[in-house]
Amino acid sequence: MLIDELNHRVKNTLTTVQSVVSQGLRSSSNPAEIREAIESRLFALSRSHDLLTRENWESAGLLDIVNAALEPFGVANGRSERFEVKGTNIRFPPKAALALGIAFHELATNAVKYGAFSGETGCVRVGWTVEPSPEGNRLILRWSEEGGPPVTLPSKKGFGSRVIERGLEHELEGITCLDYRPAGLICTLNIPAPQAAGDG
Repeated sequence: MLIDELNHRVKNTLTTVQSVVSQGLRSSSNPAEIREAIESRLFALSRSHDLLTRENWESAGLLDIVNAALEPFGVANGRSERFEVKGTNIRFPPKAALALGIAFHELATNAVKYGAFSGETGCVRVGWTVEPSPEGNRLILRWSEEGGPPVTLPSKKGFGSRVIERGLEHELEGITCLDYRPAGLICTLNIPAPQAAGDG
C-alpha cells in the first residue's frame, strides 16, 4: 500500500516536472532564461513538497502554502513587510496544495518582473473568504497588487498566466480571473471550498 502511494505521488510529481520543463522550453530561445524559468519553478515545487512532507502528505493549510511560496520573494529581497496575507488556515489536499503553491510562485514572479515588486513602494495583498452558494461553499481568493508601475494587458499569455488560469481551473475545478487594472493586477480565484472549510 505504501509503495502504491509513493508510486502515485512520484508519477504526479514527474507529470508536473514534465509540464514545467516543456513550458520553459517553449517560453524562450535564450538558454539562460530557459534555465531560470525551469529552476525557479522546480524550487517552488520543492517548497510545496517540503510543506506537505512536514504534514505527512495528508493536507496543507492555505496560509502555510501562501507563506511558503512567497518566502523567497520577501525574505531574500527585504519585501516581507510589503506582503499582507489574511485568511484562516483552510486545509487543502496534496494535489491542490501543489497547484496553489506553483500559482502563488507565478504571481509573485510576475509582481517582481512587471508589477508591484518591480519598484520600491508596491505591495501585494492576499486574502480569502468562504461563501455559501447553491452548489456548496466556495472559497474566493484575491491577489491584489498596488503601488507598482501602471499595468497594461499583455500582448500574449506567458507561461505564468497559463499556469494560473488553466492549471488552477483544471486542478481545483475553479474559475480564475486575471484583471490587468492600471493600478495593479488583481487575480481572483473562485473554487469549491475544501470539505472542512465550511465547518468553522
